[in-house]
Amino acid sequence: MVKGFGYALASAGICAAVILTGFVLATRFGLGVLVIAVILALLGICTSLVTGDALRRRRLFAAEQRRLAQERDHVRRTVDFVADPGLTEQERLAVIDCFIPRLGRHPARSPYRDRFVIVRDLAPAARALLERARAAVMSVYTSEVLRLRLLDGLANEVLLPRQIWEIALLLRVQTHLRQEQERAMRGVVTPELRAVLEPQQEALRRSEAAVEARVKELERYAYRVGEADAAIRARAALANNDKYRALLAHTDDADGMRALEAQGDALEETLAKSVREAIEAGQTLAT
Repeated sequence: MVKGFGYALASAGICAAVILTGFVLATRFGLGVLVIAVILALLGICTSLVTGDALRRRRLFAAEQRRLAQERDHVRRTVDFVADPGLTEQERLAVIDCFIPRLGRHPARSPYRDRFVIVRDLAPAARALLERARAAVMSVYTSEVLRLRLLDGLANEVLLPRQIWEIALLLRVQTHLRQEQERAMRGVVTPELRAVLEPQQEALRRSEAAVEARVKELERYAYRVGEADAAIRARAALANNDKYRALLAHTDDADGMRALEAQGDALEETLAKSVREAIEAGQTLAT
């Protein structure tokens, strides 16, 4: 409101200046110069108004962008969902925007509704299984062997998110089918109904077992990565062997000093073996 009053005041000042200037020009130079001056003054006023409107729109747009960024950040922190890693950045933002009420969108009506899974919509057992898979992947991402580039970082960046997405997608389908089975079992269950449902239930159980096996593969990979991390920590601790070697030297323990040396050689072999096994476990995820 203050800015609007400022614009009105400025416009009034410009008009007064135009009238005064016009009077002076008409008196001294005639009507021709006055007409030219009026045209130039009007052009100046129009330019001022257009510029002011453009600046106002720019401020409004910047404010809206800041608000939208804050709302998107809130969604990221409060809404737990798994998105298809194949989504572009714009598509991912469109998914996030459907969780912002003021935008008038809804996850169920999103054009990308088949490309994200809302975790709270999963059955409790499915959520627990997804959490196990996520925990395994996170332990790989935070591992020392990955930080040191002893694992194939690019493969992990592509493979692991795809694994989580496929698991989440299967869990959503299984949740819906399990709910269908529960609804069908309500009331009287006839032999005919049971004959229809039992093969479906067996197929569902087999699918659930297959997903759990995939999660266990992720956990096995994470465990192998953890073993490699442990070997790295052991190698770091090996740097302290000089202190213990000096201690043994003071006690004239030659056998103990030889054991320390042998331990160092064996540890390097263990580290190489652990990294190799971690890589092999990761390769099985892609098959």
